[in-house]
Order: sequence, then C-alpha cells, then structure tokens
Amino acid sequence: MVWFLPVGLCLAIVAALLLPGPGESMSQLGLPALLVALIFLINGMQTRLSGLRLEPRFGATFVAAALISLLLSPLLGWLIVQGSGIDASLGLGLLVIALVPPTLSSCIVLTRVAGGKVIWSLFLTLGLNFLGILSIPLLLSTLVGSSIDISPWPLLFKLLQIVLLPFVLGLLVRPLLGGMVQAPWLGVVPTISVILTVWITLSASEAALYQLSLPALAGVAVLVLVLHGLLLLLSLLAARLLSLEAGERSALLLTASQKTLPVAVSVLVGLGSSTGVAVISCILFHFLQLLFDSLLAPRLRR
Repeated sequence: MVWFLPVGLCLAIVAALLLPGPGESMSQLGLPALLVALIFLINGMQTRLSGLRLEPRFGATFVAAALISLLLSPLLGWLIVQGSGIDASLGLGLLVIALVPPTLSSCIVLTRVAGGKVIWSLFLTLGLNFLGILSIPLLLSTLVGSSIDISPWPLLFKLLQIVLLPFVLGLLVRPLLGGMVQAPWLGVVPTISVILTVWITLSASEAALYQLSLPALAGVAVLVLVLHGLLLLLSLLAARLLSLEAGERSALLLTASQKTLPVAVSVLVGLGSSTGVAVISCILFHFLQLLFDSLLAPRLRR
C-alpha cells in the first residue's frame, strides 16, 4: 500500500492526457467537490471524539503553520517569480498557488499514511483555509499590485458545504456504524478519492497542458519543487523549535507545505485572467507535491 498513492497519481496524469473526455465530463458535473466531501465524511467517521481535545502544543503549531502557509509561502513565491524570469502567465500561476491554503483532503490522507496526528492535520487544514479566505485578496493586491475584487463569502459557503458539514455528519453516524468504521477498505476510499480528483482536474485542463513546450514545463516543475522544498524545510525547523513529537511533526510538515488546487483555480477566475496557461503552474505544484509527499509519508512513519 506504500506505493498505492504515487502509482495512482502517475496513472491519473497519464489517463488525463490520453483519455480526458470522461474526466472533463465529471468535472462539469461537479464531482471533485463530491469527492472532497466524501473524504471528510470518512474522516469524520474514523475520528474519535476523545481525539478532539485541545493539546498544549497545538496553538503554537497552528500559529507556525499559518505563518508558513499564508505569509512566508507567498513571499517565497514572489521572490522565486521575480528572480527566475519566468513567463508572466506561468509566474502568476506560481504566485497564486503560493498564496492559497493547504489541500482540503490529501494532506490529511498523507498524515494518516505517515502515522501522524490526523486530528491535528484536520484542524490545521480547516483553520488555514478559513484564514486564507481573508489573506488571499490582501496579499494578491500587495504582491501583484493590482486591484483585486474577490468576495470571500461564496468560498466560505463552499468550504462549509464540502468540508465542515460532511465531517460533522461523519461524527454523528460513527456510533451507528460500530466496527464498520475500522474496515480496511474504508481507509482506502480517501486515497482513491484523491487520485480521482487529480485525474478529473487534469482532464479539465488537458488542452492547456499542450500549450507549453517540454523545457518550459521542466522549468516550472523545478521552481514548484524548490518552493515546496523550502516550505517543508520551514515546517521542519518550526517543528524542532516547538519540540513536537513525531506524529505532531508529520501533521505540520504535510499540512503547512501543501497547497490546494481548487482554491487556486477559483482565485485565477476571480482575477478575471485566463486559467489556461496560468493554471499549469498550479497543476504542476499540486501534482508534484502529492507525488513527492506520498513518497515522504511512509519514511516519516518509519
């Protein structure tokens, strides 16, 4: 099962390039949002209420994650864009992906694979996504230097629908399911959902993938890996400064360093810019972070 997620991600990108039609149709039907809701429903079903208690180090960890994900990450993204001479559209995509909060699902799945504190990853994800609604427009207007008009309320309502509500529903139905919540197949569903979401998202942007040359794609891939690596290093440094245990460290590493693709795309749409070429940087970051972290998570467990 160690290689299930990275192999699935590779198959997802191949399927998106060779057979994008079904994935694009599923994207138009809104299936990615349903898959995210399914992930959080299962997370709620597998979460013990006793694990919801506040712990002494969580507050400081949340502050560190917020600084890394929502403040230092945009600054690093801006510096990389300014210093690399990247194409303006690709640079915009890289800056936007650096601004957005963590993924709504995969960081929690990877934390579980790494044997980390899933409940910490869950609340870090929820808190950073809600804070990101407020920080993204402000930092965009500062770093891009243009007038940004993005209403946070539709995004907030969407997060409530596909994240918080399914999780609470999972908590409520957990006592009714008994031992079923510990079934091995149920734990695989979130991983499969992440793979399907990547396939559908890439399929919807398949036409844009062919607009760039291989050298340009390779250059962007290097830049997004540099950004993700710096975020991992910052998270590791914060974990050591806070003297976090192994499970707590894994939750911080795999949450604060990741970025969510759906929110990045919604920001590009809010900017009124084409999501064609700019979204390539976001897709590459999303895919490479999942591939890299899916290889890292089993090592963290060991």
